[in-house]
Amino acid sequence: MVAEVDPEACERTPEAVRTALQRRPDWLQAFEQDWLSAAADFDQEALAGVVDKWFPFACACATPGYLDDVEHTIKRMSEGDTEGMVFQDEDGNAYDAENNPVDARGRG
Repeated sequence: MVAEVDPEACERTPEAVRTALQRRPDWLQAFEQDWLSAAADFDQEALAGVVDKWFPFACACATPGYLDDVEHTIKRMSEGDTEGMVFQDEDGNAYDAENNPVDARGRG
């Protein structure tokens, strides 16, 4: 099971977000495009909005092991290996990979 993102793993500054996003060059490139677009208009509110938009992604990158766990899970699923995986819906109900309800109490 993948751990949760630490919302304090990264500071909410452009420099910290940029540094954290280096873990994912595709995200870093998109951040830079958003940043340059907002900067071109000299819009401080838009610049703050870019930081707010990318902050959760930066925290994901900065949380030790988080992206490694996610990438491992994606690899397993793409190979059809879902043994023991439990998925939860927005209400917290747990299901296996075949969408069968499971009792996940005491897990995670």
